[in-house]
Amino acid sequence: MMRRHEVHLVYTRMRTEERMLVDALRGRGCSVETHSDTDLVLPLNREPWKDGGPVLMRSMSFTRARYLSAILEVKGTRVFNTARSIATCGDKALTTLALAEHDVPMPWSFLGFEQDACVAEMEQRGYPCVTKPVQGSWGRMVARVDNKHAAEGMMSMRFEMGGAQDHVALVQQYIDKPGYDLRVYVIGGAVGGMRRRSEHWVTNTARGAVPERYEVPASHAKLAERAAKAVGGEMVAVDLLETRQGEILVNEINHCVEFARSIEFTGIPLPELMADYLVETMR
Repeated sequence: MMRRHEVHLVYTRMRTEERMLVDALRGRGCSVETHSDTDLVLPLNREPWKDGGPVLMRSMSFTRARYLSAILEVKGTRVFNTARSIATCGDKALTTLALAEHDVPMPWSFLGFEQDACVAEMEQRGYPCVTKPVQGSWGRMVARVDNKHAAEGMMSMRFEMGGAQDHVALVQQYIDKPGYDLRVYVIGGAVGGMRRRSEHWVTNTARGAVPERYEVPASHAKLAERAAKAVGGEMVAVDLLETRQGEILVNEINHCVEFARSIEFTGIPLPELMADYLVETMR
């Protein structure tokens, strides 16, 4: 029988976020055991792992997090977030499909596997639009496409570089934002939010956007919670785009919430809130 205070944290690097989470959990009487994902070797069977306590999955590698969480769940371990949520959030195409299945408002998008077909579709839908990898974070390899020449160049790079698994083009509607995007933190329910301001159209803090707290309206909170439910996420960050007409759309969902760059600006005690949620679910 699992005891309430036994918690495991799986990490790639013990960053500020992971240290704060360990401190928050220990401050609530939990015994926390940490595990580097590099060192983990797990048998592919149903034999229970460790003491059966829950796992907070903080691996920075989408591949490692997805497989480790799936293996641990087969062994009867409770993982935050679940394998299904990680697999869905870590793939932008699967995220979009999950949102579409639940009628969550989002920019139009399409997936293609051949250069000429993708360019033709972009020509039909109109420019500007955005192309991005189906897997990736921090705004890397995200590009705005303004015309046919740019579309042909981007699609040529997409389909001629990398391996077969990289030859997938995700193209999305370009949203003319009012100088910022919005992030709502959902930990069971919406607990707060952040506005990310930037003169650049890519508004990731990793790309220089300035974070600030914003009071999340009930409508934004409800939308973020709908999006989190669509992907099965319990502890996620939901990124929202606001058009200049005030329409709110869901863009992406992050399954491994990062907050080191923003917590001092927002004042939202995310490590404590995550620890509280984990402890409450263990009761």
